[in-house]
Amino acid sequence: MSDISGPQVGPGAAEPPGSVAVLTTDSGVRLVLSGQVDAGMNTELVEAVHEATRIGLPVDVDTRTVTFMDSTVIALMAHMVNRLAHPVRFIEPPEVVRFLLDLTHIDEVVDVVDEEEVSSEPRSSSD
Repeated sequence: MSDISGPQVGPGAAEPPGSVAVLTTDSGVRLVLSGQVDAGMNTELVEAVHEATRIGLPVDVDTRTVTFMDSTVIALMAHMVNRLAHPVRFIEPPEVVRFLLDLTHIDEVVDVVDEEEVSSEPRSSSD
């Protein structure tokens, strides 16, 4: 009998773990979410949202590589949107994120933009 080990590949493979990063420029903040973003990342997410709101500049939420998002994360995004004086943009959200934005009606208070509408840096506060 042989022992097969190593990373699992194919339909049964595990989703990539989630990550969050806050990138800043003089003109804005980009909150980058990727992989499985869920309640297990609560501490990281709260810190990132706190930092993004503390800076006080326009925020772009880059969710292009999110594979899963749960309701705790979308609730935190709603909290952030309500605390900011500037509009929030979601950059090319995948279907799982678009579904949650629609379900929670957050899509009515944020801008959802395609990749070609976004420069390599966050937008200025005059956008």
